[in-house]
Amino acid sequence: FGSDLEPVFRGNDLLVVGVNTTRAWRHKHGQVSRTQVERVARLLARAEPAQLRLVVVHQPAAVTRPEDRANRLRGSGHALARWSQAGADMVLGGHIHLPYVASPPGLPRPLWVVQAGTAVSDRLREAAPNSVNVLRWGRHAAAGRCSIERWDYFSAAGAFARTAVLDVTPARD
Repeated sequence: FGSDLEPVFRGNDLLVVGVNTTRAWRHKHGQVSRTQVERVARLLARAEPAQLRLVVVHQPAAVTRPEDRANRLRGSGHALARWSQAGADMVLGGHIHLPYVASPPGLPRPLWVVQAGTAVSDRLREAAPNSVNVLRWGRHAAAGRCSIERWDYFSAAGAFARTAVLDVTPARD
């Protein structure tokens, strides 16, 4: 994967900012520091209007089930508020092998937390087969819209198939 643990990708219609949320003293739980939050916010604030603005972390920045609260990224409340204010459209995560999309309330502007399941692990959650998410934006989606697709693996067919689509409209100032 390379030596850069916080890579940034800039394309004409996409900005992706990676954040290293693992810590040597936290083998399971992640953490985002205020320094990291501000670094990401500065990058987001300089994004072009046509760019979909994604922040990628490992642990979930928001959870949908009470039993997953212990797995939530430490510092995520501050991070989501600041990144929302700076223009983030989505925060992508994984770690708990449970796919979902959530839009946390009370943020300065809307954003979506998009959690991935697991594509290849056999450590599956109940009712959550192996899966991947596909984001469609720009020329691959309706103008101003982003499609968040979930693709589940069906062992009988030996293939992934699209099982859910959520169309969202990222805010633009």
